[in-house]
Amino acid sequence: MLDYLIKNGLIVDGSNSKPKVSDIGILNKKIIIDIPKHALAKEEIDAHNKIVAPGFIDVHSHDDFKVISDRKVSHNILQGITSMIVGNCGFGVSPFESAKEQMSALYEVKDLEIRWKNFEEYFEALNKNKMSINVGVLVGHHTARRHALSDIKKETPNRFELSEMKNIIKEGMEAGCLGFSTGLVYEPGRYSNTEEIIELAKILNKYDGVYVSHMRNEAEGLIESIHETANIGLQSDVKVEISHLKSVGKDNWGNSDKALDLITKYNKDGLDINVDQYPYTARSTMLKALLLNETFNYKNKNSPMGKSMPNEVLLCSVPNEDSLEGKTLEDIQNIYDLPIEETVKKLLNEVSDKILVAAFGMDEKDVRNIMKNKLTMIGTDGIDVGSKPHPRAWGTYPRILDEYVNKLSIISLENAIYKMTKLPATKFGIKNRGEIKNNFWADLLIFDPKKIKDNATFIDPKNGPSGVEYVFVNGKKSVANGMILEEYAGTTIRK
Repeated sequence: MLDYLIKNGLIVDGSNSKPKVSDIGILNKKIIIDIPKHALAKEEIDAHNKIVAPGFIDVHSHDDFKVISDRKVSHNILQGITSMIVGNCGFGVSPFESAKEQMSALYEVKDLEIRWKNFEEYFEALNKNKMSINVGVLVGHHTARRHALSDIKKETPNRFELSEMKNIIKEGMEAGCLGFSTGLVYEPGRYSNTEEIIELAKILNKYDGVYVSHMRNEAEGLIESIHETANIGLQSDVKVEISHLKSVGKDNWGNSDKALDLITKYNKDGLDINVDQYPYTARSTMLKALLLNETFNYKNKNSPMGKSMPNEVLLCSVPNEDSLEGKTLEDIQNIYDLPIEETVKKLLNEVSDKILVAAFGMDEKDVRNIMKNKLTMIGTDGIDVGSKPHPRAWGTYPRILDEYVNKLSIISLENAIYKMTKLPATKFGIKNRGEIKNNFWADLLIFDPKKIKDNATFIDPKNGPSGVEYVFVNGKKSVANGMILEEYAGTTIRK
């Protein structure tokens, strides 16, 4: 007897092939494709006029600590995300004290009850703590550098410091991490040179790990940064993923064509390279990072994070002063009656240096252009902190299915699902997930293609989507009729 029998659904299996109407089953946490004609099940679900797809794999998550403090991770599972990869942009979870310091830029971590010495213990903590979805992990460069160097602003580590960073990466990869990430606009990674990253990335080769990078420049220096990222991959002989590809700042709009042409050429020449993307024209980051990267110095055209005007920057999370959340920098500037850079400095010095913002600065044409490219995967880059987080944390996947598949026909349904499932599973070597295939883990979702819609907005972001009816994680029904059932069926994904 099957645990579940899903009947009459339009199966979009993740392989980028045409959908077909069929029945599938779930038994002992696995997908069963070949269903006997009169098969019995403990529960039948009629999926007539519904889409049945593999659970989404979020390749760009920042929920490393949140999955410990909030095992439900509602913003993910309600979208149909059944697996996520944490440790992006150089923000890694080990060693713990350095991770705590680094992650404090994103989350309140001082009261975290669970501790771990290394990546192996982090994996053990996740499996003991039980979360709603599956979790894969990247080793973070920032955290390793913060642990190994006495001066985090040092440009070139000595051989002992470099060796210490290598040991952290080795331990992580031995424990089962999927790769190594950098965030070369943030402290302390921004002080490192290319040669340092190449030496560290070489360790991944033995483990078939992926080098994942928030590049050094996503604005005027976009093309040069792609060259640097690809060169790291080539010199270390590892696979590459470019995080949240974009072209920021009005002066740089339209450069996605050049960027994608270059990335495609590297791919054709033999480098295993992909990008990921979220479907919005605003990014979300630390206010301090925007200041450090000259975003508000309008006289200086060169800014690695692009320019944003005061009315284009929304305060998402303001520790110690949540009444400011939802206001723009222009609102704060009017209160302080100061020039914009002085306004930002006052905020950081007198209120909190951990402020998170959403900053507009991308062109919708570039967003669509990147989405259509065959090398593009999908990730939320979500940071569900404060009362007004960027809506990508709650709405990324339904937004693509509603806006870019249904309304605009930018990509087909089967191609969108492929970018969300099989493509990332293949890239990161995640076995037996990402497709509806016999004996694969039963990570599945059932959604109504006519009702699928993201309800998260910049004004009211903490809203789950419409149209996601069921989500299964490892064969357990975890969402039903849009409500979380708190099964906590997730596990760790290890190489």
